[in-house]
Amino acid sequence: MPKYNTFITDKNGQRVDFVLDVAKRNRLAMGMRDGTLTVRVPYGCSKQQLESFINNNLGWIKEQSDKAAVGLPKEFCDGEKLRLLGSFLTLTLVQADKYFPPRIENDKLVIAVNETSDRDYVKEQTTKFINDLTVAEITRSMQKMSDATGLVPNKVTIKPLTASWGRCISNRHISINSKLIVFRRECIDYVCLHELCHLVHMDHSKDFWALVEKFCPDWKSIREEMKGR
Repeated sequence: MPKYNTFITDKNGQRVDFVLDVAKRNRLAMGMRDGTLTVRVPYGCSKQQLESFINNNLGWIKEQSDKAAVGLPKEFCDGEKLRLLGSFLTLTLVQADKYFPPRIENDKLVIAVNETSDRDYVKEQTTKFINDLTVAEITRSMQKMSDATGLVPNKVTIKPLTASWGRCISNRHISINSKLIVFRRECIDYVCLHELCHLVHMDHSKDFWALVEKFCPDWKSIREEMKGR
C-alpha cells in the first residue's frame, strides 16, 4: 500500500497531521524528518490501535516538531511558529495606524500591518528582519572567534548551504550557512570557530579537534545539539 497523507484528532482535541505508511512489518513505529511525521504500521492495524499509538506518543511528537522548527515561516500568517537564536517565537500581526519595523517582543515576532497588507507584505517584512538578524549575528560571531584565535579568513560569505553548516576552502574563503540563525549564539560561535580552525588544518585530524577544543571545550555537546537539523 502506498504512503498517504492523513490526520487524526488527538485526545486533546488537536489535529495531528502525518504520513501513514502501511507495509508488512511486526510493529508500529514513527519518525520525524524535516518537520513531517511518518507513522509506520503493519497490515491489519486498526484505526483504534493507530490513534492509541499516536496519543501515547504526543510528548515525543511535540518535542520533535519543536526541534524541526525553521528560521522562516512557511505561510507567513498570524500565529505561525518560527525559531530564531534558539528561541521559539510566534509570528504576530498587529494592526497599526503607523508603521514600525518588525521587532521581537517577549516570545513574539511582531509585524505591523494595516487593512492593505497582504501575505507578500508580511513575507517581505519577516524575511528582511530575519536576513538582517542573520548577517548581524554571524558577523558578530565570526569577529568574536577571529579575535579569540587570531585566525583571519580572506573572505566570509553568508548564504544557504545544503550539506553543511559551514565551509572553508584552500583560498581561505569561508562560507557560513544562513540557516544557523535558528540556533543559540553558542552554536553559531562553534560553527564559525570550526571553519576558522580549518585555516590551520584542512581536515578533521586530531590536531584539528584539539584546536577547536582549545577555544570551545564543549564542542561535542554543541555538535550533538545540532544533529538532525
